Amino acid sequence: MKPPGGTESTPALAQKTKGVDSARRVLQILLQFSDGRPELTLDDVLETHEISVPSAYRYLSLLREMNLIEERVKGVFVLSPQILRLARAADMSLDYRAEAQPILDRLRDLTGETALYLRQVNDAAVCLAISESDHPISISFQPGHLMPLHSGAAAKVLFAEYSVSKRKQYLDRLNPPLSPGQRARLEEDLDEIKGAGYAESVAEVDAGVWAVADAARLHGTLIGAITVVAPEYRLDDAQKDRIREAVRTGAAEFSALLGH
Repeated sequence: MKPPGGTESTPALAQKTKGVDSARRVLQILLQFSDGRPELTLDDVLETHEISVPSAYRYLSLLREMNLIEERVKGVFVLSPQILRLARAADMSLDYRAEAQPILDRLRDLTGETALYLRQVNDAAVCLAISESDHPISISFQPGHLMPLHSGAAAKVLFAEYSVSKRKQYLDRLNPPLSPGQRARLEEDLDEIKGAGYAESVAEVDAGVWAVADAARLHGTLIGAITVVAPEYRLDDAQKDRIREAVRTGAAEFSALLGH
């Protein structure tokens, strides 16, 4: 199946919501915190967002008012314990990671390649679990990262479940939009994927990467996709056949496990 947009930059997931610039800025500041950056200074905020000092103080004050951050020492901000409650809620919503991990590990051992479990979150695909091979590759799908639904084998397995009207709404919102030819090819791919229940892709998300994905279902309802990704240059036809079969078996095992 041909990639709708080749290896060019990925279109945005959707248009920005209008009239909420200040709220967006506050959330962007909150999302600056990470494992690699547990603390933020006023200078960090000013440098990243190119806003005035009064605006930066106002946004930080609102986050403090909501008990989302606290000032550990003067001018140095950290996340507050309130975030733990949100983290626990998020953890509860990210279902089936623990159940998927052993299956991903077996897929990695069987194929020698990296295996992932993805699910749909709003109009995006998110990687929930990964089992990396001994020769890991650089891929865009990483745990917690939101990616578009219209590129990549696993993402398109999820996208194929959309109704015709919902699919049209998603594609109409893409910015920049797909060309008429790209959109037509994608529609054909999605119809094939929905009928087959699995998908393959080459260089749709990351250059030189081949992927195969199969649907995981709970009592007939799609709950995610199991996929294996690998550099295409080191796979021959026989190896691809073995990986396809392993992914189909893994997705079926996952579905059966959840059903019980």
